[in-house]
Amino acid sequence: MHMKKRNSLTILLLFLSPVIIYSFIQPKEYVLWFAETLPLFIGLAVLITTYKKFPLTNFSYFIIFIGATLMLIGAHYSYSYVPIGEWVKDIFGLDRNNYDKFGHFFQGFITVSLAKEVIIRKNIINSIKWSNFFTLSFAIALSGVWEILEWLMVVVLVHFGSKKPASDFLGTQNYIWDTQSDMFFALIGAVVAIYLFGKYHERQIQYLLK
Repeated sequence: MHMKKRNSLTILLLFLSPVIIYSFIQPKEYVLWFAETLPLFIGLAVLITTYKKFPLTNFSYFIIFIGATLMLIGAHYSYSYVPIGEWVKDIFGLDRNNYDKFGHFFQGFITVSLAKEVIIRKNIINSIKWSNFFTLSFAIALSGVWEILEWLMVVVLVHFGSKKPASDFLGTQNYIWDTQSDMFFALIGAVVAIYLFGKYHERQIQYLLK
């Protein structure tokens, strides 16, 4: 069983590698690129170092791949300028490029998925209902922490004189409710993960525990 999960991690890394290379080649700002992708590479390092003792389900690896791809594309163009977001903006007559909302949606989705794997497999909470409540609360809390870290990163970048990359990193596009809407989309992602994909994910977890 562990071998299957290791193969799944290998597949994730193989498919993600060309996306990383594409994202790294001539991004909008290299300072911005490193700031945007740092959480991803920390996360990948954790997955690699823990896979022998705690391999994830195929479902979680797949969701991580989607979220990582969205992050790498956003880091390449800067979230406020991703082409698909510009197309949607023009088609629907929107005031801003909303590509970043996809990333926050999957932030909530991934947080719930990973938290559920730990809770169920470590037998931390026996009740699925309480597990869902905790993972949903955790996803919302982590989204809030993420917004705080983004603000702190901007403070650091501005302190060292990188005002333009700092502005692009925050990506508010003069929308005063950007932080709140980011957290709202993370909440939507978390709810979707629990109520639309929860049963499927739980079956994969139980299969892994056999």
